Amino acid sequence: MEDPAREAAAEALLTASNALLSIAIRSIAAGPADLTVVQHRTLVLVERLGVLSVNAVSAHLGVDQSTASRHCTRLAGLGLVTRTRATHDGRAVDVRLTPAGMQQVRAVREARRGEILRVLDRMSDSAVREALQGFGEFDAAAAGIPVL
Repeated sequence: MEDPAREAAAEALLTASNALLSIAIRSIAAGPADLTVVQHRTLVLVERLGVLSVNAVSAHLGVDQSTASRHCTRLAGLGLVTRTRATHDGRAVDVRLTPAGMQQVRAVREARRGEILRVLDRMSDSAVREALQGFGEFDAAAAGIPVL
C-alpha cells in the first residue's frame, strides 16, 4: 500500500532534483575550461578519490575504457589532469588533477553554491531549517549509494 506522504515527498524530491540538476549543468560553464558534463564528473571523481587509473575512472563513470581514456586525454590536453604510466603496472595509466584541474572544480563548485544560496535566499528561515534537516536525513538514508 502506498504511503501518500512518501509519494508526495518523492514527487517533491524529483522536482527539486530537476532544479539541482539544472544548476549543476549550468554551473559547469563557470569554470575556465569548456567541458562536458562527463568531463567535469571525471575531474570531481579524481578530486574525491585521488590518483585513479583510467580503468578505475571507466568503472566509476559507468563508461567503457576507451571512452574514459578519450575524456582523460582531452582533460590532459587542457592541462586539467596528468596521465602517467602506473608504477605498479606499466600497461595502466594513472590520472591526477593538476592545479588547473583543482581550480576548475573549485570554480564550478563555487558557482553551484552561489546559485543554491540564491534559491535559499528566496525561502523563509524556517523552511531552510526544515530543508537542512530533511536533506541531512535523506543523505544519511542514502549512504552507500554511489554519488557523482
